[in-house]
Amino acid sequence: MPIVWWSLRLALLGYAACAFSIATAQTIPDAGVLQRDSERSLQPPRLSEPVPTKRGDAQPLAETQQGAVTVKQFVIDGANLIPVEELQGVIADSIGKTLTFPELEHVAQRISEHYRKYGWFVRVFLPRQDVTNGIIHIQIIEGYYGGASIQQDGARANGKYVSSVITHRLKEGEPLSAANLERGLLIANDLSGIQATGRLVPGQESGETRLDIHVEDTPFVTGDIGANNFGNKYTGTEQMVGGLALNNLTGRGDQVSLRALVAKDIYSARLQYVLPVGADGWRLITHGSTLGYRLGGRYASLDAKGKAYTAGLTLSYPLIRQSDRNLTIGAGYEYRRYDDDALGAALRRQRVNALSLQFSGDLRDEILGGAINWGAVQLVRGNLNLDRVPADAATDSAGPRTQGDYTKLAFQLNRLQALGAGSGWQVLLGLSGQVADRNLGSSERLSLGGPFGVRAYPINEGMGDEGVIFKFEVQRSLGHGWQAAVFYDLGYIRQHKDIWSGWDGGTNQPNSFHLSGIGAGINWYGTGAASGWVLKASVATPLGSNPVANAQNENNDGSSASSTRFWVNLSKSF
Repeated sequence: MPIVWWSLRLALLGYAACAFSIATAQTIPDAGVLQRDSERSLQPPRLSEPVPTKRGDAQPLAETQQGAVTVKQFVIDGANLIPVEELQGVIADSIGKTLTFPELEHVAQRISEHYRKYGWFVRVFLPRQDVTNGIIHIQIIEGYYGGASIQQDGARANGKYVSSVITHRLKEGEPLSAANLERGLLIANDLSGIQATGRLVPGQESGETRLDIHVEDTPFVTGDIGANNFGNKYTGTEQMVGGLALNNLTGRGDQVSLRALVAKDIYSARLQYVLPVGADGWRLITHGSTLGYRLGGRYASLDAKGKAYTAGLTLSYPLIRQSDRNLTIGAGYEYRRYDDDALGAALRRQRVNALSLQFSGDLRDEILGGAINWGAVQLVRGNLNLDRVPADAATDSAGPRTQGDYTKLAFQLNRLQALGAGSGWQVLLGLSGQVADRNLGSSERLSLGGPFGVRAYPINEGMGDEGVIFKFEVQRSLGHGWQAAVFYDLGYIRQHKDIWSGWDGGTNQPNSFHLSGIGAGINWYGTGAASGWVLKASVATPLGSNPVANAQNENNDGSSASSTRFWVNLSKSF
């Protein structure tokens, strides 16, 4: 009897291993896939969508000729930071024109704006003079930094440290750089639990400018709680997600945060600590996470369950930090452990060690009604080890050969374009994807379907080693925080970088294919008494067929490949 029992058990384990193999048409979620999906769901909610705006243009010159003078020459005095010849070129088109005093002031303003392009604070004005000869003198006083004073409200923030962040690139007695001051203020306000403002005031000497810094505490405890239907069908689609953060524990803007996700048959939690290093924007980020799951539905009989653990360290630095453009570099290391069991025995024991290098940033421009561009590029070099379960390693060696070193390049690019200033209409364009040098393990693969991809398809539909997702969305502001949208999603996936004999399990499915869909959505960002509430809902339907649907025209999760899909996410921040 024991021999029969163990023979049956081994046969069932063989079936389970085949069912879990990434070569099959219907991919069963494992710890790597579920941990990857939970990372996206655990992201804190955005309280408002970015709105592209266009800076106001300079006022046109008045047409009145009262008290006008015909300009023969401009004489610029006090310019040291920018060559006089360059400044003369800025206003050369005004020579020979008959200008009123307000128009002459506008000429001086153009010089001031040219200084600001270089990031310098200056005062440009027309001194008292006789202009009857047509020679106009323009006086420039180039400001220099004369030091800072601090006013602090609240006891938690380290005012001296915050001041050192703001003034890190300002040197007393040197020209006052607007770009360096803006960078310091923005980095100071990136510190958790701290709000800092700066006001420029005249110093005692001519051209001297001092900085008055005001530092305030912001809430020590912040958090959010929400619900969505972004989960996997076999662990529970309805999810509760929440987070809690303690801000500025040391007075230097650090933060410890805990985020958690719970559904019917899955839980996930992530603990993170962010520590500012130095005064120029360096950050050290450490994190650890855990996940546990059990599969239900059609896979309940396999008694499939598992756990995931990750730990990582990232160091980031803002190469550019400005109100209209930012660029951050980050380098990190992460260790991941994925354990999957079925029928009471070890099915898979994956270990991943990965190094990453990432650039992320944003840029505002003034094309048409203004636009916001943002994106990221990440290079990952990792190693996947499967040796702890020899049967799994052998199956992999005979098939996809994912074990070993791998390289992946992932990217995302987005543009939110206003259709005319103040019209309320805008267009969102998005492009994301990845390429790889070999077949990848489950945690590194890309999925087309889900609320962050092609919204007409379920989570984990269309998984592959390489792919790209394109989004086109037209949005319309309805007022009072409401926004309506219509969208088109298109995704292309290459299931395996390299195929092998029998990779499709006899299904004759294509290795590369595309999925697409159209839909509409409604978003609400609470204001006033409802501030902190965010509601996002969308409905999408597929265009065309699903090339990897089974014989019953079902998606990977068993739903109809032609069915309409709904996504809802409601959250409250506090």
